[in-house]
Amino acid sequence: MTLKLEGEEFALFLDESGSAKPNPKDEAAFFAMGGILVKRSDETLIKSSLSGFKERWKINPDTPLHGNEIRSKKKGFAWLGKLSQLDYEQFIQDLTDTIVSSPVTVHACVISRPGYFNRYFHKYGANTWEMMKSAFTILVERAAKYADSRNGTVMVYYEKAGKTEDRLIEKYFHDLRSLGHFFDSTTSSKYSPMPPTKMAQLLRGIEGKTKSRAELQLADLCLYPVVRSKDRPEDRAFVAMNEKRLLVDCHLHPNDVETQGIKYYCFDGS
Repeated sequence: MTLKLEGEEFALFLDESGSAKPNPKDEAAFFAMGGILVKRSDETLIKSSLSGFKERWKINPDTPLHGNEIRSKKKGFAWLGKLSQLDYEQFIQDLTDTIVSSPVTVHACVISRPGYFNRYFHKYGANTWEMMKSAFTILVERAAKYADSRNGTVMVYYEKAGKTEDRLIEKYFHDLRSLGHFFDSTTSSKYSPMPPTKMAQLLRGIEGKTKSRAELQLADLCLYPVVRSKDRPEDRAFVAMNEKRLLVDCHLHPNDVETQGIKYYCFDGS
């Protein structure tokens, strides 16, 4: 008798970047949803790694590593503005090294806001503004495909934002799990959509967590470099993640990147 090998159990930790609100006057270039796929057996390693980083820089263990605050040197990271250039560079390098030494797979769906607006507004009007739903659906379906290729399943975790927002993202999940994606079947067929029956087998559930969770902090830190990779491909963190093969595309056959890899949506007709 041949025994079937037990597959990996993955956790997908989500973050978002940019505004998904229906305001065409908003000059924000991107909206993205993404984060990290983590094997359950590696979660303690991530917690230990981030704890070690905070200890080295005397950061309160309860202070989340929030990328925007670090980049802007504000709020909990205003003290970065008082460091010498040498010390600041050492901080950034240590943070980058901490990120790329983590046992994670980085995934994302990045949407060009101007491209999305130009493509859909005149056709659908205000109803076109479903950027968050689009990004979530694309990302989670592709994460499910990645897990399936490794005979695994996925549990989704997101950062709690409020009752209304939390209910909305959980609705996206349950609709995807029971109905499949909502995209036009003609235009989406080239992306090999996954049938709902398969999705229901692979997506185990969804749960909101606070930013105190180390994996959500790491998802935050990993997403922004991917978001900016279109206009800043030389970004230190993005280059380092690519070199260390953290990006999901690094682990896919070239023929599978279009259907399973990081999605750049509404960029130059894509």
